[in-house]
Amino acid sequence: MARYTQRSPYARKVRIVLDEKQLPCELKETDINNKSREFLGLSPIGKVPVLVDENGLVFWDSTLIVEYLDETYPQPGFYPGDRIERWCCRQGEELRELQLFTPRG
Repeated sequence: MARYTQRSPYARKVRIVLDEKQLPCELKETDINNKSREFLGLSPIGKVPVLVDENGLVFWDSTLIVEYLDETYPQPGFYPGDRIERWCCRQGEELRELQLFTPRG
C-alpha cells in the first residue's frame, strides 16, 4: 500500500489506523501547494490523505480510507460490529471532524 500525505489531522487519523493494524505502507510525502500530476491523477479533489492499496484501488477521503481498512483488515476493529452502532459511530466521527477541523470565521 502507498499513502500520499502531508501533515494534517485527516492524514494522522489514517496513519493511526495503519499503525494499530500493523499494516505496512509506503509513505509518499506530498507538497500540497505544488501538486504533482501523479497526485492529482489519484485525488480528484486534490486533498490528502490518499491510499492506494495492493490491488491498485485508490481512496482519497480519510473516513472512507479508515472504513475500507477496517472492513478489509478487521483485526483490531475500530468500528462496532453492530450495523446501527457502526453507523452512529461514523456519524459522530463526521460531526467531530466538522466541529474540530472546519475553519470558523
